[in-house]
Amino acid sequence: MTTKLPIIDPEFRDLVPPLSTEERTQLEQNIISRRKCLDAIILWDGIIIDSHNRYEICMKHEIEFQIKEMSFPSREDVMVWILNNQLGRRNLNSAMRIEMALLKEEMLREKAKKNHSLNGGDKVTNRAALTKMTKTDMKTINVREKLAAEANIGEGTLLRYKQIKNSGDPDLLAKVQSGELTIGAAHKQLEKKNLSKEIFWRLRRVDDGLKFIAKYLPPDDNQPICQEIRRRLRDLYQLQQKLITKLKERKAHGKSKN
Repeated sequence: MTTKLPIIDPEFRDLVPPLSTEERTQLEQNIISRRKCLDAIILWDGIIIDSHNRYEICMKHEIEFQIKEMSFPSREDVMVWILNNQLGRRNLNSAMRIEMALLKEEMLREKAKKNHSLNGGDKVTNRAALTKMTKTDMKTINVREKLAAEANIGEGTLLRYKQIKNSGDPDLLAKVQSGELTIGAAHKQLEKKNLSKEIFWRLRRVDDGLKFIAKYLPPDDNQPICQEIRRRLRDLYQLQQKLITKLKERKAHGKSKN
């Protein structure tokens, strides 16, 4: 073993989704059976940037390991490398891949802002940079397409995941991220929920309309047209109440299934 132990940086470690219990057990059994760690522990300035699980297993069972130092200009570059490394090799579910791709995109955006600030961010610099751009550089970047490619998924899947994430339903999102539900299955549940909300909203608008008509309908007018309007209002109101009852029953049934 090395005389100077590698350092664990929680921020670097937490960029990587944790192994499942089965994956961790299998990795530990492989290392113990060989009494050797085949892959080197990757470091940057003495800090682990890859193979945290292997390092912890080796330390626990006093198994020898090798280290490999890599060089990066900044901490931000290290974090982008970690995400690229995981996206390229880990068998992650789609939700995890999307989250990592989104995080990488945000890091690159922040890095660009920082570089722009360090360069002064003045108009002269901006004009000089623009004159050096090629026609390809000037083309509008399809962010959704870029992120989908990073996550190795379709653009539709990315859009559905974002809708789930922005739905305000943390339980549904957690099920997708854990792999309990696929993005497609979770999105179908979300669509049903949104449809119920839409129907409730429209029924409230109908209720407002019925009340408005009833308010201006003369109560003592026995003309046939007024009697017909009152009859139709009653029928519509009864239908509305039946629909509301059915929606509430469907909503309650959906909660009980979950």
